Amino acid sequence: MHAWPGSGGDIMGPTVARTASSKINTPPLKNGSDLRESGYLIAVGSRTARFRRRHMNKMLLLLLATLIALLFIALLVFIILYVKEKFHKPIRLCKSKECLRSAANLALSMDKNANPCDDFYQFVCGNWAQDHPRPDAYRSYDWFRDKQSKVYALVRDFLAKNISDQPLPVQQAKDLYTACMDTEKLDKLRLKPVLKILDTLDLPHYPTYINLTEDFDYSTYNFNWLDTVIKIKTQLGMDVLIGFDIFTDPKNSSIYRLVMGSPETTNPFPSMHNDKKKHIGYKNKRPFKILTDDVVLDETFVLNNEQVDNGEEKKKGDDEKTEHIYKLFYAELMKLFVIETGEIKDSKIGEVELDQNIILTANEYFMIYNDVYELETNNDTEIDSDDFLHIPEYTVDEIQTHTDMIVENNNGTAQPIWKEYLEGVFCISNVTLNFETDKILISESDMKYLGLIAAYLSNTPPVVIELYIWVKVVEVMAAHTTKELRLLYQRSYDDMRTHRPESPSPPRSLQCASAVNDLMGMAISYAIVDPHFHNFTRPKIQIMLDEIKNALAHLVGKTKWMDDDTKLATYQKIIQMKTLIGFPDWFYEEGRLEEFYEGIEVNTDTHLDNMINIIQVKIKKVLNKFRNGNNYTWATDPTEVNAYHTFQENTITVPMVMLQYPFFNLGLDSLNYGSLGTVLGHEVTHGFDNFGRQFDKNGNLLPWWTNDTIDSFVNMTQCFIDQYSAYYLPELDEYLDGKKTLGENIADNGGVREALLALKRHLHMYGPEEKLPGFEHMTSEQLFFLSYGNLWCGVSTRDSLEADLNDEHSPQKFRARGALQNNEEFAKAWHCPPGSPMNPTKRCIIF
Repeated sequence: MHAWPGSGGDIMGPTVARTASSKINTPPLKNGSDLRESGYLIAVGSRTARFRRRHMNKMLLLLLATLIALLFIALLVFIILYVKEKFHKPIRLCKSKECLRSAANLALSMDKNANPCDDFYQFVCGNWAQDHPRPDAYRSYDWFRDKQSKVYALVRDFLAKNISDQPLPVQQAKDLYTACMDTEKLDKLRLKPVLKILDTLDLPHYPTYINLTEDFDYSTYNFNWLDTVIKIKTQLGMDVLIGFDIFTDPKNSSIYRLVMGSPETTNPFPSMHNDKKKHIGYKNKRPFKILTDDVVLDETFVLNNEQVDNGEEKKKGDDEKTEHIYKLFYAELMKLFVIETGEIKDSKIGEVELDQNIILTANEYFMIYNDVYELETNNDTEIDSDDFLHIPEYTVDEIQTHTDMIVENNNGTAQPIWKEYLEGVFCISNVTLNFETDKILISESDMKYLGLIAAYLSNTPPVVIELYIWVKVVEVMAAHTTKELRLLYQRSYDDMRTHRPESPSPPRSLQCASAVNDLMGMAISYAIVDPHFHNFTRPKIQIMLDEIKNALAHLVGKTKWMDDDTKLATYQKIIQMKTLIGFPDWFYEEGRLEEFYEGIEVNTDTHLDNMINIIQVKIKKVLNKFRNGNNYTWATDPTEVNAYHTFQENTITVPMVMLQYPFFNLGLDSLNYGSLGTVLGHEVTHGFDNFGRQFDKNGNLLPWWTNDTIDSFVNMTQCFIDQYSAYYLPELDEYLDGKKTLGENIADNGGVREALLALKRHLHMYGPEEKLPGFEHMTSEQLFFLSYGNLWCGVSTRDSLEADLNDEHSPQKFRARGALQNNEEFAKAWHCPPGSPMNPTKRCIIF
């Protein structure tokens, strides 16, 4: 049956009968939509729809929760970035020209393939030589020589300028340079300036020993060697056979004393070469061999018999070569003077015989030179530093009695020497000696020398003594005359440098600039001084020095080997340590420069006479100051690239050229303290090293350490001796002498520790510094050590390394290595594993 008629079969089951009243008139429905709209049909999927609605709600809630979470994370990130921006400022780079220059220098010098924990010197300086090729005129080249050559170039440029309205001494310096540069006039004058000086010294124009006449009787020849030696001292300021000077009294630094011994000033004239040994060290105005100034090679051609002993056969060969070169040099020198006099034309002697006589004369000079050299070097034996607490003093009569005894014991004839010598020297001054009260300081070794030289001269023919004195005087003057002689000196100088036979001398302009700087350094400094130095640079250096002295005081306080009394005395010495920074304060006082150079005369036509006049004025001033109190003068000129500690004045001198690049003004404090700071620390430590410890706060040579402290100190120094004696130079197949270099090694080590501590305190007070471009990943401590290592970058030849072995300073690479191996903070800064070369298990530490 059908509910609704249709063409299909059953659709919904049986029909339903309704009453008439309930029947509704319903229009016919055409389709399913109509049915649904009319409410007749209910969708079969209604339960699924409800499920979908519930599921849709959950999805919306989940989406909302996710969105909220993302918003929360974004807010958290924003807060973190804000806090980081607020409290963690971005890296501050130092972009000043000083920082950029320092960054470039360090980067170009470094060998980044090297491991800083294995060989820090190679890491810092491995490529330095490529960026700083060694000039041929130098046996070795480093920052100190590089800076000094630039200073000479600056001096040269100033002296060559046509500048007026300068103080008289500055104009005299320019005239001195002009005379030096006029080589045409020097060649025209030939040897006449030297012959004129020889006349004033009572010396012949050529050695009498050459003897151009056949009937000359040497036995009757008389020569007053003592009178000539006195004149050489007063006119040239030069020691020949006898050494004499005026020094600060070791036990009372406020007064001066007379000192005698072996010759000290053997060449008063400026060097003809710039190849000098320039290192940080100490300077002490004293006569005692073990406490002499930094070694400076005598570049005027003089004899040096010291050879490196690499086997008897090699040494014998070197000695024979040395002897041949010297004899040939002196023979040629003497022949030029024989020819200059013209006496050979009037002589019957032939050319061949003349050459034979000259060669015999050169041989004779070489023999007497060796004899005197042996006497001089015999008193260079090592002496215990405590011996300097008891330096003998003698009256002139006591010296004469002692030397007379030695002369007579050597079958000689005693002659009065010493009183006549002193009277002759002081005759050019306004000082009258009292031989009863003016006693002379003479060390034991120097007294031995005076006795032996008196005995030797008593048994030596006068003509031979004259020969020796003539050559010693002429060889230092003739280098400043003609081109012919200058070439002779240069050729012989090169022949002696066996490992580099040809090395051109520096340009004449730089030689003359160096000579003027040596003779009139204060006038030069006055002319080129930076006008901003006094108000800008000097205060910074004073702060650095004060911080370093405070650092040393702190380190002394932590030491356990010093007792309290010695610590207290050390603090007092540190407090009273004086500093001379840049240049003398009297530069700013009108008329003081003229007063300093009063009496000097300079002529543009007389180069040699100019130098001699300046020397004579200086020697006279030295003699006149004998009765005056010590006024603690500068130890060096402001234009010298070095720094000094003067023991007897407890004073540190830092010339103005050391306060410039590459030692200072490097852009960052870490770099400045790593370079100049360690230099200053080195000088401060010198007051308490092997010998500086003997001089008290007033610069007096008095015992101020207790015996227990001294014993502890000596025991601790053995560590340094052993450490540095193990350093090997493969180029020479030699080891370093750790005992000879002990004082300088202690100063290097102390300087680094003090400067680093001073830097840390400085940064703590003034705040962290900026980062160095290209080195942003490095800490201030790492930059400090980089700067210290870079300070000692350089390149050396075999010749210079041989000289280093005879110097009290260690070679450059060992100065960098030793002080850092002993520094635990270095190993921490560079994360060096224990037992690595730069982080040894045993360290040497005093301060």
